[in-house]
Amino acid sequence: MIILSKMKSKLLAALLLVSMNAAAQGSYISRLWNTKSYDKIIELASKSETLSGRDNMIIGRAFMATSPSQPQQALIHYDLAVQKRMNSEDLYFFRSQALYELKRLDAALADLEKCLEFRKDHQKYLLFKAAIEYEKGDINAAYKSYFTISELYDKQTPFYMLAVISLQRENYYKAREWIDANVLRFENGKDFWRMTSEQQVELEWRIFKDHEKALKSQERLLTYFPDNASYLINRVCLNRILHKDSTGVWAENDLLKRYNENNLPIEYYKKGSIKVGEYVRDRGVVEDYLTFRPGLFENTKYARFYISESGAIVGKHWAGLKDHPQDSTQKIWDFHRGDARYAIPASDTSYLGFTNLFKAPDSILVSYDDFFILQIDSNAVDSIEISVPEMLKEAPMEPEIMPFEGIPTEDPMEIPEQIEPPDSTSIREE
Repeated sequence: MIILSKMKSKLLAALLLVSMNAAAQGSYISRLWNTKSYDKIIELASKSETLSGRDNMIIGRAFMATSPSQPQQALIHYDLAVQKRMNSEDLYFFRSQALYELKRLDAALADLEKCLEFRKDHQKYLLFKAAIEYEKGDINAAYKSYFTISELYDKQTPFYMLAVISLQRENYYKAREWIDANVLRFENGKDFWRMTSEQQVELEWRIFKDHEKALKSQERLLTYFPDNASYLINRVCLNRILHKDSTGVWAENDLLKRYNENNLPIEYYKKGSIKVGEYVRDRGVVEDYLTFRPGLFENTKYARFYISESGAIVGKHWAGLKDHPQDSTQKIWDFHRGDARYAIPASDTSYLGFTNLFKAPDSILVSYDDFFILQIDSNAVDSIEISVPEMLKEAPMEPEIMPFEGIPTEDPMEIPEQIEPPDSTSIREE
């Protein structure tokens, strides 16, 4: 009995020692986490079987906190913590993050549902759940989740995403409602306001064709982001759609000035041109581009591209300016329409002059080569036939003819002599 009692005492002491060591080790791992000693925590991963569920959860978090994160290693310890009967919303949430990083989206959603069993409608869990549903492509479920959040919390993300999903579902009128409300809801100049205003420009421009509203929204964006090249291009195009020609010319010149002062993104300098016109046609889109340095691009000042509904370029017309062969102060358009090439006197060398080329009747279009031949021939005729001034021959003098010369005249003051008629009595006497 005494021997048995001693053995029990030793066994209890050993168990107590193991428990104390485990408790001490557990508190040690927690202290390491508080000091962000992630590498030291990971060194204890080899002893995970002897550690508690909470310690394994901390080791999993340490693997996720490294750079780059190690979600596969973290998942091993999260699973081990679950096996050790740890039942915690934090554990399921951390495991859902690791599963998300591994693109196991369905398993991540399952863990988030468990989190929501602990705390229904918790904002953090709902936002993550909606984001995963959206990434999965289940936009109906994502819309429902974001709508629930919008009803419960005053957060910007769900309101913005409700507009995004409405656009994707092509429910444009609902999207318009969300966008118009969000423009007023979000703080001007901040990210969500900026992204919502961009949505408004595209929706009103491309879908509802309310170009005036789209231009106003674009102008508001430019008040906060005056150097955004995409916004500047949109301003040019929208003004031209609205036939605000003078404002369109001013906006185009502003782009050219920014180019000359190196105030545009590097991509435009590499490309050498920038869009200055966009028009929707029945079977696609027409886009016009201004070339910054025509001399580097075959004397192209403006180019027009015809783009099909599938996005393929199906045609290109372009034009540049050349000196007039007879008058150096005048310019001519070197106009390429498909394979044909024409020369047209340039009364307007701006973008409006370029667009007028497409309205010109065929009767006034002259082949480029013929135009210069005619000019050369005209110069040749002038130089040959009028090289020496023509001298006029002097006509011989004719005698002066006096008025009424050779014609008998009467003195206007002379009284003609009266002739008496014969006496009738004298005749009888005879």
